[in-house]
Amino acid sequence: MENAETMSRRSFVTAAAAGAGAIALGTAASSRARAAEAAASSDSDGERAGSSASEGAAPSSQDVRTPSALAKVDTSTPAWLGSAPQIGEDQISDTWDCDVLVVGAGTSGLFATCSAAESGAKTICIEKQLAAPGIRGTIGAIGSKYQLADGVDIKAAEICHDMEHHMAQAVNPRLLNLWANESAEMVEWYGALCEAAGREFTYDADSDLEPGETVYRHWATGHVDVVDGKTAEDAQVLLDYAQQKGASIEYGVTMVELEKDATGRVSGVIAQNGDDEYVRINARGGVIVCTGGYGRNDDMMAALQPDTLKMFSSTSAIPGTTGDGIKACLWAGADFDDIHTSMLFDRCPLLPDEIAGEQLNSNMFWMASQPWLKVNLNGQRFCNESEPYDLTLHASLSQPGHTYCTLWDANYESYIYQFKTQGCSRMFPFANGAPVSAVPLEAAKQMNEGLMAMGYIQQADTVEELAEKLNIPADALVQTVDHYNELVAAGEDVDFGKEPFRLSPLDTAPFYGVRQTGYLLCTLDGIRIDENINALDKDGKPIEGLYVAGNDSGSFFANTYPDLVPGLAAGRSATFGRIAGRNAAQAR
Repeated sequence: MENAETMSRRSFVTAAAAGAGAIALGTAASSRARAAEAAASSDSDGERAGSSASEGAAPSSQDVRTPSALAKVDTSTPAWLGSAPQIGEDQISDTWDCDVLVVGAGTSGLFATCSAAESGAKTICIEKQLAAPGIRGTIGAIGSKYQLADGVDIKAAEICHDMEHHMAQAVNPRLLNLWANESAEMVEWYGALCEAAGREFTYDADSDLEPGETVYRHWATGHVDVVDGKTAEDAQVLLDYAQQKGASIEYGVTMVELEKDATGRVSGVIAQNGDDEYVRINARGGVIVCTGGYGRNDDMMAALQPDTLKMFSSTSAIPGTTGDGIKACLWAGADFDDIHTSMLFDRCPLLPDEIAGEQLNSNMFWMASQPWLKVNLNGQRFCNESEPYDLTLHASLSQPGHTYCTLWDANYESYIYQFKTQGCSRMFPFANGAPVSAVPLEAAKQMNEGLMAMGYIQQADTVEELAEKLNIPADALVQTVDHYNELVAAGEDVDFGKEPFRLSPLDTAPFYGVRQTGYLLCTLDGIRIDENINALDKDGKPIEGLYVAGNDSGSFFANTYPDLVPGLAAGRSATFGRIAGRNAAQAR
């Protein structure tokens, strides 16, 4: 039976349409049905590409990929993209002129707007929502004065190599280096603005971790704007500065398509205002597209990331991120990443009878990112729980129901301090006194009480009882817990190699457990760009006048998100937005 906390993906769409904005968390569409539809459409000719000969049979000429075989690959326009809108001249009610047009007032958009305006360009920023969506609270950078003053000197080559390894090298290393080399200037500029506004600005130190203490290296890259002792996520500092520099921010205005001049240069856009009137906006220096990706577009997610849909049952993707920017760039001839990737964190609870990806809920289990014992639905351990957030989710894809359970006991508070996690999973102040970047321990405990009341978190006096409440085999779970406690006592995880200080026993009642999966923050694949933040066409050549930043841009992430580089996505967005604004202003 449907209730306020849980509903099917398809019914969620209906509810959201009936009351837009009433629920901040949630996606739409049945993941399995959407994925099946996408798979079916990709094989419309009835033959799957790459099918092999029977096992043991000698390869035939049909098994060899030839140019003629490659030519059979479907290159038709996908359904989620469709054709570019056709707006007639008689439909355009007004014309605006500027030097630089920024589309989207999120993190990258506001950094781009400020950068263009302070470079002397007449700048307009349009935003489809009725207010700026804010910026991410933690902004990743290296080489900043805040880090250097604390003795932290992260080498660009080291961190970039680590990220390349994490993402299987399927990225443009020059863009990683660009972030590494330019992010300090960006974050110091922003820090100065925050401090001038009477705010505190600092970075999240990780000096309570010894070098080599963790299997997966953590990088102290997160920088935060602090208000009243808490990490801020509002955009007021940037909005005030942009307007001070003469920029105009127009809300309720949606880009419909990009326009090109006779030379093929992008010269502006056609947009639609809140009265459904079409407006032509001419931009002499260029257009910077920053609409936030496509995390709220069901059709794009189903067609491009069907496996991702199996790994989350909740979303914090910004409302309005429906792929507008990416589609407009594709219609203008830009190229799209081949590897489609999302940022996923492992913090969505499920009810004891639910499977990941089939239900939606708007709840958050923040303690999930602590390295507690995690087991599959057969009661068996399946990973090193100290690994990055989304690696556990990827590991769950090969487990029954791509769902798992997280377990802890009555002594959990002391273990949280023992684990010394970093980034947004940390629930107590950082080593240098920087505040918790997301949810402090006391708030997480209150969240847990709510989850227990709603039937998500289960409490039991014995491991057997806990297994029954989670609907997993009791005998298997008891065996797993007994073996795990032996590993903890020995101080060595011979099964998965988890660090000794992140091993914690389950030996003190009451015991707790919850079924869980991930939640979606945003998509990370987008339009391929170069080091000038120019969009690239399918031949790898820049499209003059078109810049793409933030989650609409590609070439930077692939396969997974390196969450042990805190604030990397926001830092990339801010750095590249700032560069794009400067470049577009210079091109006017």
